Amino acid sequence: MLELARKINLSENLISKLELFLEEKAKEVERLAVRCETDSFSCLKGKGKMMNLAVILFLAVRVKEKYSEKGISDEIYYDTMGDIKIWCEKNGDEGLEKYGWLKNHVSFELFRIGRLQFQFYRCNNKTLKYKKLPFSYGEKLIYVHIPEGEKLEKERCIDSLRMADVFFADFFPEYSYSHYFCESWLLFERNRDFMSPCSNILSFMSLFDIRYSMNIDVQTIERVFGKRRIIVNRYPEKTELQRRLKSYIKSGHRPGIGVGVISRERVQNL
Repeated sequence: MLELARKINLSENLISKLELFLEEKAKEVERLAVRCETDSFSCLKGKGKMMNLAVILFLAVRVKEKYSEKGISDEIYYDTMGDIKIWCEKNGDEGLEKYGWLKNHVSFELFRIGRLQFQFYRCNNKTLKYKKLPFSYGEKLIYVHIPEGEKLEKERCIDSLRMADVFFADFFPEYSYSHYFCESWLLFERNRDFMSPCSNILSFMSLFDIRYSMNIDVQTIERVFGKRRIIVNRYPEKTELQRRLKSYIKSGHRPGIGVGVISRERVQNL
């Protein structure tokens, strides 16, 4: 676990804390990790940030065996597990507070391939407007996620999609799917109303066939401003995006999320 922690560049201070924690709690970490694999991650509820981190790292080490069996590269493995670092940084490098997202990584269901992440996804979301979508309830898809920490450059995203298509064809040929799917604030159709025309976000949007949008602003507020403020004037204006979005909200508008798809056929012709 400590070797993996160093490989994904967790802070030295956090690694030192983790080392001391494992000296006392190694057996409990293994016991909880086994429960997570066989039952559910709910057993981590209330166990604390260091325990959450230790269990996720334990499972990340275990899943490496599946990567090796499939012949998936170490690069993809370490890039995928690098999300652990991002979520530790969000928590002030004190461990992991929110482990629910990372269970996808350690369960061999999500992979970072280049700039983007790709997840096996059987679409059983009853809230989606299926009449506006080119697939049905229960259909197999690949969910596209956008990890934080790097610029969202269009060419890198195209390369990522191309590589993902080859990846799933090579390592999971039995998984039949026709579309890549994404539901995100980055795909909100009216982003064009307030973002710079040369924005990387708008370039990313252009890759998708955006089927519809919803004025649900939670994701946008969190990602752009960090947290919601009751008084709009108290939102920060440190970046151009913050200034543009703040002005948009002050004008009486509300940001939201968009639902977009890319057909596999289109990805193969990008």
